[in-house]
Amino acid sequence: MLQPTNVRLHFRSGNCYRVLGNHTESKSKFISALDAAEAGGKQWGYLLPQIHVNLGIGLEFEGMVISACEHYREAAILCPTHFRALKLLGSALLGVGEYKAAVKALEEAIYMKNDYAGAHCDLASALHAIGDDENAIKEFQKAIDLKPGHVDALYNLGGLYMDMGRYQRASEVYNGL
Repeated sequence: MLQPTNVRLHFRSGNCYRVLGNHTESKSKFISALDAAEAGGKQWGYLLPQIHVNLGIGLEFEGMVISACEHYREAAILCPTHFRALKLLGSALLGVGEYKAAVKALEEAIYMKNDYAGAHCDLASALHAIGDDENAIKEFQKAIDLKPGHVDALYNLGGLYMDMGRYQRASEVYNGL
């Protein structure tokens, strides 16, 4: 039985449950860690952003994307250099149709970590969603350049070319999968 005030043990337990695929128990442990950290004062400030990120991941897994956005946003506020929180926030915002906000969060993540292929891929999808197809192509290509064979980037780039009526180019991209 974990002590209710032991933030680190709740956090680590939540990580273990997540790895085991028990997302419900994982989420419960991250909530306990968050509650204990917030009650425990400033000593846990260093861990709060990661607790929020991991809780957000658990919430997203359960389909609670808007709630996940709140936790990613809080992590980014607590640690403005947390590029992963910004990437996850941007991806989640993209998922709920907040395309302009997604673009902003993903651009910030890329500003901090330019070699983040997943952020480039998601930024490209957000750009396509707002109709900026030429920049979307560039971002998909950056993702592919950073991570050759990036399946999501290749698949989505092919779909973008299809949407643009550039079927030959789409075929070439799909054949690269």
